[in-house]
Amino acid sequence: MVEALPWWKEEHKKLAEEVENFVEENRGRAEEALWRNEYPLDLHKKVVEKGWWGIVIPKEYGGMNGDYTSTAILSEYITNLGSVGGVFATTLFGGLYQILRFGNEEQKAKWLPKFAKGAVGAVCITEPYVGSDAAGAETVVVKEGDKYILNGKKRFITNAGMAETYVVYAVTDPSPKARKSYSHLSAFILEKGMKGFHVEKINELQGFDGLLNGYLDLDHVEVPEENRLSEEGQGWWILVSGLNFERLVIGAQQVGLLRELAKYVAFYTRRRVQFNQTTFEYEANQYKLADILISYRITRLLTYYTAYLLDQGIDPVIDANVLKVFSTEAVEKASRDAIQAMGGDGWTKFYPVEGIYRNAKLGTIGGGTSEVLKRFIVRYSLTALADELKAPVRLPHPELKVPITVSEKSINKEKL
Repeated sequence: MVEALPWWKEEHKKLAEEVENFVEENRGRAEEALWRNEYPLDLHKKVVEKGWWGIVIPKEYGGMNGDYTSTAILSEYITNLGSVGGVFATTLFGGLYQILRFGNEEQKAKWLPKFAKGAVGAVCITEPYVGSDAAGAETVVVKEGDKYILNGKKRFITNAGMAETYVVYAVTDPSPKARKSYSHLSAFILEKGMKGFHVEKINELQGFDGLLNGYLDLDHVEVPEENRLSEEGQGWWILVSGLNFERLVIGAQQVGLLRELAKYVAFYTRRRVQFNQTTFEYEANQYKLADILISYRITRLLTYYTAYLLDQGIDPVIDANVLKVFSTEAVEKASRDAIQAMGGDGWTKFYPVEGIYRNAKLGTIGGGTSEVLKRFIVRYSLTALADELKAPVRLPHPELKVPITVSEKSINKEKL
C-alpha cells in the first residue's frame, strides 16, 4: 500500500487502497491491449462500474461527488492502465469539467449522466495556426436565429472520433475591442454526428499508444443555442478556469509514472549482473534511482498540496503551474535515466519504461508548454509574491564602507 498523506481523510485512504488493488489486478489487460493496438472497452467499463468515471460529478447526476484529492488519487493510479488512463484523464478536463462548472441545469442534466456512465469527452482549443496563444483562435461562429453556424478547424484533439461530446472555443466577436478584453470567444458543446462535424484525420504521434488524436473539420456546423456554455464572450474565462484542474490531473499522472519508473529501475538493477556484481552496485545507477525517487516524492507532495488548496476553495495559480512544469520535466528526465540504468532492455517493449519515455516529451508540450508556463510563473509571482520577493535594503556601513542590510523601519528617510 502506498503511503497515505497526513491530511487525507479516511475516504481518501480507502479510495487509494481500492484503486491501487484494482490497477494491480487489471494492468495485465491494459498491457495486452497495448500489444494488440486496441482500446480495452471491457476495462473501460470496469472503471465506469466502480463509479470512478464520474468522480467529480454530483450524485444527483449519477456521479460520486468526489473532491479534488479523490480525483488526484484516481488519476495517479489509473494512469498506469495504459490508454484507459489517458482517456480517463482527458475526459475529466476535456469537456466534463467545463460543463460541470459552467453548464446550466438543463445542460448538466443532459450531459453529466452520460459522462458518469462512461462517455468520452474532448476539448478543442488548438488550431492549425493557433497553439500556445489560445486567445488567437480563428474558428468563427455566427448566430442565425436560434442557432449558431460554426466554421473552422481544430487539431491535436485528444479522443477525436472516440469522444461523444466536444467543448469547442470559437470567435463570436472578432472586433479589436473584444479581443483586447478577451471577450471575443464563446464556448459550445458539440456532439459526435452533427452535420458538418468531421474527423479529418487521425494523427500519427510518437507515443500516445492506444489513444486517438486527430484533426477536426468544422464545416457550417449548426449548433443549437442551448449548446452554448454560459454567455457569449465568456469562452476565454471558461477556458482558463479549467487549467488548474487540468494541471492537477496531469501532475497526478506524473506521480504514477515516476513511481513506475522507480519500481523497474530498482527491480532490474538488483538482478542484472555485470562484472560479477549487480548493476545496482554501480553508484551511477544508484544516483539515477535517487534522482527518480526525489522527483517522485516532490511531485507527489506538490500534487496533493495543490489538490488540498483546491478542496479548500483556494485558487492555486502558481502551485498548479509549478506542478505541471516540474512534474512533466521530471518524468522526461527520469524516463531517460531509467532506460540508461536498464541499458538495452530498457529500450525494449518488454518493460514499460520505453513507453513512458516516448510519452514524456508530450507532457512538456500539451496542456501548456513548459516555456509558456515558466513565463507565466515569473510574471504572476512578481505580483502575487511581491512582499516575499522584495529585496532587502542595503546601505553603506559608515566604518566598513561596504553594503550592509538594514531594517526599513530604522531608515531615516528624511536624510536620504
